[in-house]
Amino acid sequence: MNKLIVAVACAFLVLLSIVNIGWAQGFPFNRNVTLSIGDSIILKGVRSACDGTRAPAWAQVKSRLPKSKTGKFSNGGAGTVISDSCGKELPARGVKFKATKSGSESFTIFKDRFRITVQ
Repeated sequence: MNKLIVAVACAFLVLLSIVNIGWAQGFPFNRNVTLSIGDSIILKGVRSACDGTRAPAWAQVKSRLPKSKTGKFSNGGAGTVISDSCGKELPARGVKFKATKSGSESFTIFKDRFRITVQ
């Protein structure tokens, strides 16, 4: 019986890791994006500290975002991400991007590189 429980738990964890590739729990992780003018998308969730119990405030996140030539960043709301470095699910703040001008650019948001194309 114990071996069955362990086998089921292992299978569940493997399945969970496959499903979460490219996704932050609750927030998508969109590294390369093509949008039309007026479209919006959540790029990522920015986590709190490893011992955090709340998502970071939008003002905290906004102050560390890069300037964009092709759009504007806004508050994507509170949710969660699974942090590899902390080894657990943590509260996070979504970073939403709205396409406002045609062009392409790359930028870094909290150590993650993004490529945006607006048509």
